[in-house]
Amino acid sequence: MANVMIRATKANAQLQMVQPAYVDGAKLRLRQNSGWDFNRGSKRGQLEIKAEILGYCGQQTTKTKIMYNVNLNYAQLKRHLKALTATGLLATNKNKYATTQKGHRFLELFVQLNAILSC
Repeated sequence: MANVMIRATKANAQLQMVQPAYVDGAKLRLRQNSGWDFNRGSKRGQLEIKAEILGYCGQQTTKTKIMYNVNLNYAQLKRHLKALTATGLLATNKNKYATTQKGHRFLELFVQLNAILSC
């Protein structure tokens, strides 16, 4: 029982050390500028997670790299990738994912909306 508690504590400490995601070199920190406080247990929204995936997939990337860099488990990743490819925001080619033009447009609008709401 104590061993499980130690592992859970280590996992929580690792989650808090995750570096924020940047969108296309714009130096916009999606996780920190959104108004959410992750240290107090607030969750990311669906749109923020999708924006992080699209931002990370600027060039072709595998599922594993996306999963670790966006900090999702495999079930969550599959659900988001399925939704993004179904709407045409993400394209797949030989098990690698890349953001489409429509996805880049979504990111631009998301960044603009995020800037308006943070003022």
